[in-house]
Amino acid sequence: MLLTKLGIAFVLSSSVALPQVTPQSIIIETVEVGDPNNVPAPIVPFTPEFPDVTGAAELVGRVDYIYEMARYEITVEQYVIFLNVVDPTGANLQQLWDPLMDPVVNPYRGQITRDLSQSTGQRFSLAAPSWRNKPIGFIDYFRAARFINSIYNGQSVRSTIGQGVYRYDCKLSVETESGVYNLFNQAVYGSYSQRQVVSGFVLPNQDEWIKAAYYSPNEVAFGRHYWRYPTRSDSAPIPATADACGNVTNAGPGSGLVANYGNGAVWCPAGCTAGSSAGCVPPDGNPGNLTDVGACRTPSPWGTFDQGGNVVEWTETVCAPVEGVPNPQNQSIWRQVHGGISIAAEYQLWLSATGASDPYGQALGTVRAFGGFRPSMLPGANSNVTCAADVNGDGMVNGCDLGIVLNGWGVCN
Repeated sequence: MLLTKLGIAFVLSSSVALPQVTPQSIIIETVEVGDPNNVPAPIVPFTPEFPDVTGAAELVGRVDYIYEMARYEITVEQYVIFLNVVDPTGANLQQLWDPLMDPVVNPYRGQITRDLSQSTGQRFSLAAPSWRNKPIGFIDYFRAARFINSIYNGQSVRSTIGQGVYRYDCKLSVETESGVYNLFNQAVYGSYSQRQVVSGFVLPNQDEWIKAAYYSPNEVAFGRHYWRYPTRSDSAPIPATADACGNVTNAGPGSGLVANYGNGAVWCPAGCTAGSSAGCVPPDGNPGNLTDVGACRTPSPWGTFDQGGNVVEWTETVCAPVEGVPNPQNQSIWRQVHGGISIAAEYQLWLSATGASDPYGQALGTVRAFGGFRPSMLPGANSNVTCAADVNGDGMVNGCDLGIVLNGWGVCN
């Protein structure tokens, strides 16, 4: 079984060998985030100072239950495995693969090759070996939600690898349209989809994401429990630098706090092959590229990595469209995104950087290549629904709740 998962051929004789078998499972490591009923953080969006409660525009980060957050962003290799399981023919009917992932179309940041001449179940592959442990980009809300449905509907085996640190061997399911999120009517009501479970893998909501990134059970400064950056610091981390293959070169003992932002990590697959990034010319004038998950070696207060920099991460939290920002799909419900990206200025790493995008990721503009995600895990968490009509448990009964009901309208299976 282990040999099959690793894709190693069984040699029967010197001339006969079975074909490689595509893996069906991925490994996800999580860290426990405790201290339920924690205090929220008062913020004014995109303002670095910490206002008092009376001056706050939002209160964020409170979670009333113990949960787990993935230590790392979902990688290119993990997403390739997902694609080959749920779309073995490469038909791409659900648009899980983006043409901009194609290394021919996008030689600088194209991560995944789609080759219909390959065997069924092996039609998606790494565009280059150097992408293997980089976070997947070009992810919109629907791609993230379908990935979550797949791991939720599959079988997972959990083991403990440290205090509050867990390892899940997740067998992927081909069922992507229901489970945590009902996406059958994506074109009509899918934008309203919210989690329909109280345990298992989910896409984190904004509060779960923020708490894992910035919150400390102990006071950090001036009575606060929240850091300004997701690196256990109120000071900006050092931008990561990289070698020609995208390996971080300035992280490690004595290097200080490091995050991949600010166009510091310059590399490309062709440069990796040539042994020099000198010829790497990005298509948009921003040379910062992605680095291996966890390679900056700077954890959050709970032990997650890269919640600042690398790729901006989707949450399931809904919000209104941002006024004055293009909305090409005319979506009435947007989603909160967090974390900053490798080409961003340091302000996108702030706790108060509560950005948003339409669920197709179009509003991310030039940073659409840097849309990624990580799962969270609810091990029997309370949904905290305050009244029967408050379907999504946000303390309000409004159009979002109606959208969820309409999205699930029909015969219950």
